[in-house]
Order: sequence, then structure tokens, then C-alpha cells
Amino acid sequence: MKSVKFMVEELLRSNTIRVLLYQGQLDLIDGPVQVAAWVKTMNWEGIVEYVNAERKIWKVNGELAGYVQQWKSLTNVVVLGGGHFVPADQPLNAQAMIEEWVLQKGIFGNSPSFAYL
Repeated sequence: MKSVKFMVEELLRSNTIRVLLYQGQLDLIDGPVQVAAWVKTMNWEGIVEYVNAERKIWKVNGELAGYVQQWKSLTNVVVLGGGHFVPADQPLNAQAMIEEWVLQKGIFGNSPSFAYL
């Protein structure tokens, strides 16, 4: 597999494009631990603030759906009960996550220190 790390770094450095990363809590291939380690190696001026940003509880219809960590244009979501194919494992939560992130609603509308167009 080819790494896309340099592309993600470039998007983050642009300060105009938002990036959403998500993993299923039970994903053994690209799960939360692997992604957290990968993100920490990125060359981006906001990485220290992102790593230190509060991980917030995310709910869908009042039920715990996962955890969200974000800083400026980078948002990372861990979807509870999801495996490698989050939309197949947690379809309601996956759709809610994408819609809320795209529309900047709820927890996804509160990214610190980043103004959107």
C-alpha cells in the first residue's frame, strides 16, 4: 500500500480544506491505535495542539456513538462498535457522522481556531 500521509499533510497545511479521519473501534487493520500513531508523525504546524486537544464524547440520537478529537481543519472520529467497514457495521452512526461533519453541525461545528468559508 502507498502512504497518503504527504497528501493529508498538504491538505492540512492549506488551512482551507477540512480533513475527516475515522476508524471503527474494533478495526484491527487501521484502528484507533494505528491512526493515532500515524497522525503523531505528521508534519503539520497544528499537530501539538491536535494531540493535546480534548477527546469529546459523540452521541447520535442520545446514544454514545464514539469519540471526536479535532483541531483546526483536522477531525478524527472513533466509531464505537465499528470494524474496518464502519458504514456496514454502524450505518446510522456513519451517516450521521458524515452529514454532521459536512454540514458542520453539533460536535463537528465546534472546531477550535478554524474559520470556514
